[in-house]
Amino acid sequence: MVSILVPAYNSEQFIEETLLSCVNQDYTDVEIIVVDDGSADRTLEIVGRWEKEHSNIHVFSQPNRGACAARNLALEKSSGEYVMFLDADNVISPNKVKEQMELLTTANDDMAVATCPWDRFYTTIEDAKFPNLNVYKDYDNGFDMLLDLWNHSEMFETACYLISRKLAIKAGEWVVGLKKNQDGEYFSRVLANASKVLFCPQGKLYYRTGDYDSVSKGNSKAKIEALLDSFIRYKQTALSHENSERVKVALTRNFSMFMYLYYGKYPDLCAIAKYEITSIGQKPLPAGTRRTKQISGLIGLENFLRFRKLFLRH
Repeated sequence: MVSILVPAYNSEQFIEETLLSCVNQDYTDVEIIVVDDGSADRTLEIVGRWEKEHSNIHVFSQPNRGACAARNLALEKSSGEYVMFLDADNVISPNKVKEQMELLTTANDDMAVATCPWDRFYTTIEDAKFPNLNVYKDYDNGFDMLLDLWNHSEMFETACYLISRKLAIKAGEWVVGLKKNQDGEYFSRVLANASKVLFCPQGKLYYRTGDYDSVSKGNSKAKIEALLDSFIRYKQTALSHENSERVKVALTRNFSMFMYLYYGKYPDLCAIAKYEITSIGQKPLPAGTRRTKQISGLIGLENFLRFRKLFLRH
């Protein structure tokens, strides 16, 4: 059985399209676990109706504690040998679970991970074009994919992954209260423990993008602090797995990008990011666009950021 785990908060606008993509899977042995996270709209009413109409949908509710707490509860309440974490506004192609499960079954390795392509859409899923990413390939171990994600600054969406319950339990719980990059932090632990990665080009994830509430949106200082916290957690996860030069370089790229993005607005947080770099014997690396990487490569990232801040001030 595969359990699709759906945290839902004020999702009345999109939840039915998401659930429809789940019940329409070609793979038949699927259960859908929805956890309503204290919604103030009609989300709980809508998913309750779907639960009555579909025997494989099971709905639970909790006071508003955030998506991470809802995902932890959904995993606890689920029964599948394999699990997928799907946000309540996203859509999966009908063949996604079947194609990924065929790869995992053939591999006969319950610590393997199956991945798939993803792209954004704004109105309909036909908007998605699925440009190629560096990580669209197999890996002999999950940790190599993790380093590739960091080195190439690539985002990989939550429901791209299909993982075993065994691997999910070994990775540990989602960090409740982390306000930004929750999925990146969680799947860094998944990939650090994964035996291999199997890329499934046939399955697709459609990632809804728009101007509506999301825990990951916004650039308040609390959220940027949480992003930095997630990078520090990356460091702890990665170095405990492999303390090597290639790991330190990949970690440095994360902290350098953080400095590139927030040097002007949050210099105190960037000072912490620089400390994290120097604590592993590294120096900030060029970051940003191709052109800014070229410039900061010549004069140093901090000098570039100082000049940029001075220029913007005037």
